[in-house]
Amino acid sequence: MNRNGMKTFTFHTDDQISAFKPRGIDDLVHVLKRADSEGKKLIDIFKEVGDRLMPVLEEAVLEVKPTRGFAVSHKPIHESKLEGVSVKTWKRTKTHTIKFSQKYKNIPVYGALVTLEVDDNYDLLAINSAFGDPSGIDASPKLKPEKLKELIQKLTKHDLGNLDLATSIYYYFDTKNKSWRLVYVVENPLQNTNALPKSESIPEMVDYIIDAHTGDLVSELPRVKTIK
Repeated sequence: MNRNGMKTFTFHTDDQISAFKPRGIDDLVHVLKRADSEGKKLIDIFKEVGDRLMPVLEEAVLEVKPTRGFAVSHKPIHESKLEGVSVKTWKRTKTHTIKFSQKYKNIPVYGALVTLEVDDNYDLLAINSAFGDPSGIDASPKLKPEKLKELIQKLTKHDLGNLDLATSIYYYFDTKNKSWRLVYVVENPLQNTNALPKSESIPEMVDYIIDAHTGDLVSELPRVKTIK
């Protein structure tokens, strides 16, 4: 496990040194080739590719092994699933990257990302992943979202005034305590700095990570305000 709590996995189809072949790779390749033969766009097969990716990640990242004598369930073990993020085409290399985010119990895992690389014929080239396992963390927040602004002002002494804070729930790895938390990521909207008096400096722009159970301030994430 990395310092950010993620388990990583890299697989290259042209790697002749490694004999490791995760369960499910053949099914994933089959889906990609069938999509190519049927003239489908990659963005149209997000869900099917994500479903075929899960057995690969369960064995390679989550270290879930099929039990001998029992049928392997296609239901994602550990209650994780993949959600399509984007498809990007690289004309110079004639390749495409398909990106997925991770959800655990339908809650996004902060920083988790799985990337597939395929060529123009949808042949699988590589898989790169950073996958989290926040199992055991209560998925029901005790802190109500409407209490967040008052709590943040009390904890940070920042005057949030009449700002409308954007709030999202995530699983987040606390690098200080080396443990997973259920948190609110509270986005501080960019203020119109053109409207500030000339004597005022541009305010510090940060997002707040608040533990959804305890109300602790886990972290403040800096945001960059472009000055024009």
